[in-house]
Amino acid sequence: MWLMVKSIRLRLLIWYAAVLTGVVGGFAVLLYYEVRAARLAELDAHLESTAAGLEASLRLFPPHEFNGEPPPAPPPKKQPPPKKGEGPPPKKNEFPKWNDPQSPKWNDPPDGPNRERLLNSLNLPGPPRQAGEGTPTYFAVWRPNGTLIKGSDLPPGEEVMPSVAGEAVTYFRGPYRERLGRGPNASTILVGRDSGNVPAELTAFIWRLIGTGAVVLAVGLLGGWLISRRILRPISAIAATASRISGVSLTERIDTSNVDTELAELADVLNEAFDRLQGAFDRQARFTADASHELRTPLAVIKSQAELTLSRARTPEEYRLAIEACLRAATRMTDLVERLLLLARADAGLPGGTRSPVALERVVAEVIAQLKPLAVEKEVTLTTDFVPVPVSADAVALAQVAGNLIANAIQYNKPGGQVRVKVKLDGTDAVLSVKDSGPGIGPEDRRRIFERFYRVDKARTRSTGGTGLGLAICKSIVEAHGGTISCESTLGKGSTFRVRLPRKKMEKAAKAEEHD
Repeated sequence: MWLMVKSIRLRLLIWYAAVLTGVVGGFAVLLYYEVRAARLAELDAHLESTAAGLEASLRLFPPHEFNGEPPPAPPPKKQPPPKKGEGPPPKKNEFPKWNDPQSPKWNDPPDGPNRERLLNSLNLPGPPRQAGEGTPTYFAVWRPNGTLIKGSDLPPGEEVMPSVAGEAVTYFRGPYRERLGRGPNASTILVGRDSGNVPAELTAFIWRLIGTGAVVLAVGLLGGWLISRRILRPISAIAATASRISGVSLTERIDTSNVDTELAELADVLNEAFDRLQGAFDRQARFTADASHELRTPLAVIKSQAELTLSRARTPEEYRLAIEACLRAATRMTDLVERLLLLARADAGLPGGTRSPVALERVVAEVIAQLKPLAVEKEVTLTTDFVPVPVSADAVALAQVAGNLIANAIQYNKPGGQVRVKVKLDGTDAVLSVKDSGPGIGPEDRRRIFERFYRVDKARTRSTGGTGLGLAICKSIVEAHGGTISCESTLGKGSTFRVRLPRKKMEKAAKAEEHD
């Protein structure tokens, strides 16, 4: 559900909370298990040292004590026992051996004083327990047959020897931590300890971790909220600037001097879009003004001729001349309107017709055949250099491009000049070039030659009958086919217009149109 949240700030905060919760929770779990392992290791070390002390005491026991048998019979006397006071004195704290014939108590029964001393030595290390004092540690030692040698403070149910195989094991039994292992002569040693306050300490530690984690999470979320506000503040500034830009005020731009690097790229893209938008509005305003100006001239001619003719009675010849003038103005206006409609369709896509396989050299040859009378009239020589170039295009639109370029090359050439038309393959591109020997075009005019209603000041004025839309239409048609059109010119040496059409793009576009 949270993935559908529309607020970037809230989504960032949710992701930040999720990551922070995972990090804090993971650290808390790791810390808990480390503390728990340390406490258990401390407890197990105590049990292991206690078991080692019991094992050392058990090694003093004679073998028959582990088998549950009486002591062996004494050997026969070889000499009378020493009298009282004779012989070497016994060493201090030395237990008499069970089979020492010199010991005055060698034949004591198994439960006599010597066994009592051994059982007393089998005890927990440390100071003796005081009366009424609880002992958290307990132990038990069993013979191999399962009988208990000795036990101390055993919990209920621990009198029966548990089974043990191989290595010593440590485990929990209820609230007790126990260590069970083998002792000398296949005996079994059990050492246990009441875990006491260890579970309570661990539980309290868990709650402390939860409280600390909650505080850290709250502080982190507050910091994340403040940081997200600061990070997203430039976006709000960009949105505010963009909202102030309209058709009336297109000059304002986003200030990128104080914007972060990541957002500066977005701001640059938006500024470029605003530049293109302003350029489009400027071109639209200029286009409207130019179109109005172009239409105003023929309309003025028609109106003036009509008013002049109707001002008084006229002869049939005068009426005929006035009607002819109105017809010429109407024809000019019709041509202008048709060109404007063609440009409008070009702005929306490919102007008219559909793409189909055509031979570019044949389309250009047909155009040249139609323009030969104009070349003869202008005393211009036409030469061609064609190679077969199949393309997928609108044949009528390509003919219009070739017609405009070749007609301009003838119209604005000098008497006795030349026009060279060439069609060739350049890699995978089809190239049409039209080169003339006319007066050429200056650098300032060359930059604007493809703008609508633009005319070169001296060579291409309204007196020649042009509308200033021919090259703009050519550019729209070529770009609609995915190609480019360019002009190279030198004053006094002529101009070369070159159209480049990428054949692969044109084939893909034709297939897309067929699919649609």
